[in-house]
Amino acid sequence: MTFGEKIQKLRKEAGLSQEELSYQLGVSRQAISKWERDSGYPETEKIVRMSKIFDVTLDYLLNEEDSQKPELAPDEKGLYVSREMAEVFLSYQKRKMVKIGVSVSLFVGGLSLSFWDAEMSMVLFMVLLILGIILLFSVKLADNPYRRMWIENLSFDKVVKSELASAYADKKKSAYMINLAGIALIAIGFLLCPMLVPAEMYVLDNIVFACGMILAGVGAFLCVYVSGIVRAYRMLIMNEEYREKRK
Repeated sequence: MTFGEKIQKLRKEAGLSQEELSYQLGVSRQAISKWERDSGYPETEKIVRMSKIFDVTLDYLLNEEDSQKPELAPDEKGLYVSREMAEVFLSYQKRKMVKIGVSVSLFVGGLSLSFWDAEMSMVLFMVLLILGIILLFSVKLADNPYRRMWIENLSFDKVVKSELASAYADKKKSAYMINLAGIALIAIGFLLCPMLVPAEMYVLDNIVFACGMILAGVGAFLCVYVSGIVRAYRMLIMNEEYREKRK
């Protein structure tokens, strides 16, 4: 069995598409296709990563005479996450949380238009709601190439794990302050602004209320976005504890 045939066999046994494997290795899908056709050969670093992804030894991958698939030691098992894969995963999560955060902020901020009598205000309010719903469904229906990372054991190089832990510690510090700011904006928007102007001053009261809802929408975006990013970091570096909580 050639190297390419082994890669294709192992990939299918692992239930991975060429695109999913390319994400994990930080290469293009075309590169995976070339390797499987024996039209190209990966770098040594990529071969090492594949041995961890598929739970096999380097000898098995490189020796065409091997017919058995020896497994790695139990403590080395798990979906291998390289530095590049972790970075792409976090970038994917950031884009995802931006969409979710914007949709929530549209729902909240849209309330700024809901109390105006003008017919156009209600039309704009419904448009914002529809845009928010579309964004949420776009996240829900989009293909997630990192679904396995949320449910399986993860394996890292020690250096990569250390870098992620350090980045997580920094994120937690800034996330705490950003979350507080978001909560403060929500509180100001929902609790303080409606009380600033007497109800008798109808027009001014609506303007202040609208500003408050916009502030609350910004606060909601900050809380949703930052919480989602911190959650992604926590899943990576505290994988076992995270999966236990989800059971």
